[in-house]
Amino acid sequence: MPRMIAVTSATGNIGLSLVRMLQSAKRPFRVIARDPLRAAKLLGPDVAIADAASPDALAGATKAFYLGHPGPELGAAAGAFATAAKAAGVAHVVAISSGTIDMDPPTILGGWHLDLERALSASGVACTFLRPGNFASNALRWAPTIRAKSTVFAPKPDSASIPVDPYDIAAVAFASLVNDGHAGKTYSVQGPTVMTARTQAAIIADAIGKPIHVVDVSAEQARNGMIGAGMPARMADAVVELIGHSEPKPSSAVLDVTGTVPRTFAAWVAEHRAAFASIS
Repeated sequence: MPRMIAVTSATGNIGLSLVRMLQSAKRPFRVIARDPLRAAKLLGPDVAIADAASPDALAGATKAFYLGHPGPELGAAAGAFATAAKAAGVAHVVAISSGTIDMDPPTILGGWHLDLERALSASGVACTFLRPGNFASNALRWAPTIRAKSTVFAPKPDSASIPVDPYDIAAVAFASLVNDGHAGKTYSVQGPTVMTARTQAAIIADAIGKPIHVVDVSAEQARNGMIGAGMPARMADAVVELIGHSEPKPSSAVLDVTGTVPRTFAAWVAEHRAAFASIS
């Protein structure tokens, strides 16, 4: 009998892909959504949706996918979820953590996610932690200035990362939930290629057919830009701290867990080309 899987944050770029994978595989699941109406609109009326505030949201689930919102409260929120999960009989949680945990010296963002991992582990529920690095979708923050000015403003644009497609993170989560042998594991989830922000901009330029100018900005300018775009100040501070912080470490987790090579950044850009293209 297939296990019921509860999915939090199901309307995000990871959770939405995960739900569609579960639908395709005909696996029973329940969406736990802060906004049930939005979830129903995105996922369809036939999807089982629970109120996130309901104590019965996890009832009947034996596995769960958890994604929290980064911030100082991340550990406490994860602990509350873990307590509810254990009380409901959930035996295994697959949680999104962060590759920033592995950075040396420690970072604010890494500390928040370490709190998450410790809180979930302390509950006694078996856990699988996925530690992705730079999301390919983070490039969307450049979309407004690419459309308006054919320009990317980036601090230290020659520092490297390994962009990972959120779809691949969802694929690792899916495999960890539906297959045995992943409880107790931690996976560093990376894309296939180390590249700089300058290289990412060049790939976007090729996709939209026009040159993109890359401007090196200060950390303070980057912080002000993020806050101006609506990011909370404490999150902007945590992101700025990561700039040029450490060299990326490639990982084969996507291939090892899913049996499929990770998607390239160019493939992600091709799927999201419209976000960067000027409206004519």
